[in-house]
Amino acid sequence: MEFIRLLEPDLRYHVYVKDTPQFQKTHDTYDHWALFVVEEGGFDYRMGSQSGRAVKDDIVLCPPDLTFYRQTDGLSFHLMGFQWIPPLEEPRHAADFPAIGKLRLLNNKRFLSTLSQFREAQYLQARVGHTYKKHLLKDLLYLLQIEQSEQHAKSLFSEDPTLGRALHLLQQQAEFGISLKSIAVELGLTQVQLTRLFTREFRVTPGAYAANLRMDKVKQLLLHSSLTLAQIAEHCGFTDEHHLSKSFKKLCGVNPSSYRKTHSV
Repeated sequence: MEFIRLLEPDLRYHVYVKDTPQFQKTHDTYDHWALFVVEEGGFDYRMGSQSGRAVKDDIVLCPPDLTFYRQTDGLSFHLMGFQWIPPLEEPRHAADFPAIGKLRLLNNKRFLSTLSQFREAQYLQARVGHTYKKHLLKDLLYLLQIEQSEQHAKSLFSEDPTLGRALHLLQQQAEFGISLKSIAVELGLTQVQLTRLFTREFRVTPGAYAANLRMDKVKQLLLHSSLTLAQIAEHCGFTDEHHLSKSFKKLCGVNPSSYRKTHSV
């Protein structure tokens, strides 16, 4: 199992801006990490070689000492400034975080709940409010780190018992090539209903989720077994070695042989 070393943030400030027609500054360079969360509206941004548009529920993470350009014609957003807390044995670097730029959390219900708590924390006594916000930021960034890791597919959780059962069935059957129709029938749903509910909750289709799970299994076998590609293909429900290679490269960007060579110890 892959070990996830979670980085711990230390919140410096949090501000919530509602219904602003524009940013006070068109650009800024921070001496700390800056995390923007879009609640309503959207904005265009550029930092280094990255650029794009962030809309509702998008997160944009900017590392220190990188000029952040932004423009909007209407926006409600959260801005949090923080630093990573270094452990005793080694410093933290920007590269330690799995990703920067525009990000999205799959666990949408947890994400929206955290945002509402950030808003409510504004009305708490200053010291208590800041301490509570530090806790909320840590939770938010822990979720991002877990979902950005290779274990993200198994980290999904739902309070809805039907979707919880769907996750369990997908995790059980993914490596063998699942039938979404059969899972939907077992849950008393149509395949269309299952896909709609699952996508609304996790912002990923059940088919894509299952594909990630199956590739996680393929990666484990590539790195921790001596099975041939043909044997791995048969074990994981692919029609043949060519089907496995094509699917693996499409999802992971490299062919399985190259992945095995570059990632094996």
